[in-house]
Amino acid sequence: MAGLNVEPFRDDHLDAAADLLAARHGRHREGEPLLPEGGDFRTHIEREWRADGASGVLALQRGEAVAYLIARPLPYGRDGTWMLAGIAGHAVSGDAELARDVYAAAAAMWVEAGHTRHGVYIPTTEPELIDRWFHLSFGASGVLATRETESQPPFGTEGVTVRPGTPEDLEASARLDRAMTESMLPSPSFSTVEPESHDELLKDWADTWDDEQFAHFVAELEGRVVGSLLLYKRPADLRVPEASIDLAHVSTEPAARGAGVGRAMTAHAISWAHEAGYPCLVTDWRATNLLASRFWPRRGFRTTFIRLYRSLP
Repeated sequence: MAGLNVEPFRDDHLDAAADLLAARHGRHREGEPLLPEGGDFRTHIEREWRADGASGVLALQRGEAVAYLIARPLPYGRDGTWMLAGIAGHAVSGDAELARDVYAAAAAMWVEAGHTRHGVYIPTTEPELIDRWFHLSFGASGVLATRETESQPPFGTEGVTVRPGTPEDLEASARLDRAMTESMLPSPSFSTVEPESHDELLKDWADTWDDEQFAHFVAELEGRVVGSLLLYKRPADLRVPEASIDLAHVSTEPAARGAGVGRAMTAHAISWAHEAGYPCLVTDWRATNLLASRFWPRRGFRTTFIRLYRSLP
């Protein structure tokens, strides 16, 4: 691209990158008003830039910053790492084609360092930018979404009840957590996340009833626990408002799927969050999880970011 200069990212690029991010987020909020105002955009970028192993680039055209890309290495399933540009890790001003230039420069550094898996989060309000990443051989990997809360009548499925979880539900919660992980191992998801052992899951779930960050519910079908739901007060960022709560975990026993258990738990979560003073819910799912990618949009969740992924060669 004529007159374009792409440089390795440095500390003195932070302010210019923050201006690009602020402009991107402003456009995003025009399309999705539930997103937070954003706050200090330089701080958001610094969290990405200061992470161990982070690297990236800034593009300038006629001396003006027009694009940047920063990623940091994170564990990837059971076999290695990937370089992930987080929600604040990428922005482009003007021509979306600039994304291909900054990726070409940054990816050369990542591959030289041994990182052959790459990911990036893109606002879904920027379809041209998503298209340019698709033309870099990236595909949809994950989805972040939001919706308003509201009072909803209980979902009326005979025999299904939703109640607050208790420590006596620990075994069932661990069992349902493993069932959710296992459901993403087969085609077409092919997840590389190794299911934790039952003892590890018991330890993970043991403190969810005592931590104010969590609200735990279970669904019973004819008196047996067949569903588990966990809400989490996630720290705020560019997609998570302070006044929101994350629908962090929902799992239905495979044999009970199709009986309305998931719909009953979701309706309960939307109403509970509304009554607790949270105006919106956020959640996420794997794009290749057929059940989740069909279920959540039908429950009123709107996509805010799409995570794109590429593996080399």
